[in-house]
Amino acid sequence: MVSVKTKSALIADITDSLGAIGDKFEIEMTGGEDDDAERDFIAKRCPARLSALVRELPTLSMHLLAAIADGPVSVVGLAARTGQLKGTVSKHVQRLVEAGLVARRAIPGNRKELELALTSDGELVDAAHRQLHDEMDAGRRDFLAAYGNAELQVVATVLRDLLAARKDGVRIVRH
Repeated sequence: MVSVKTKSALIADITDSLGAIGDKFEIEMTGGEDDDAERDFIAKRCPARLSALVRELPTLSMHLLAAIADGPVSVVGLAARTGQLKGTVSKHVQRLVEAGLVARRAIPGNRKELELALTSDGELVDAAHRQLHDEMDAGRRDFLAAYGNAELQVVATVLRDLLAARKDGVRIVRH
C-alpha cells in the first residue's frame, strides 16, 4: 500500500533526513562563509560580552552545549548522548567550563563523577543556538514548499534510501 503524505509531512521528512544523512556520513552541512553567518546570527542574539566567545567556539562545543541543555549529564553520559569519544567531549567540556558556559557539580551519592549543567550564560548561548537551528529549519521548509507533493515524495524516498545505505570503502551502497 502506498502512503500518501501531506506536503508539510513530506517537507518535515526531508529536512529530518538531511540532518540524519549528514550525521551518518559525517558530512559538514555548512562551511566557510556559512559558518561566519551562523556565528553572526548567534552573536547578535547574545549579550555583547559573549559575542567574541560565540565566534570562537567550535561547532562541536556548541552542539555539546545543546546536549547538556537537554538535562544534567556526566562527561561519560554526554559522550554517549552525542556519539562522541569521551576524550573529545572532555576537551570541549573543559573549554566550555573555562568560558563560563558550563558548570561541574557533584552528583549526590556519587563521589566519582561530576554532573554538567549550563550556567546562565550557557543558557543564553544555547537559546541563541536553538534560534539559529529553528531559522535554518524554517529556511529549508520554505525552500521545499515550492515543490509539489509528487516531487517531494521522490526526494523523500531517495533520502530514506540514502539513510538506509551503508559505506563500503569510499562508496555508498544500497542495502
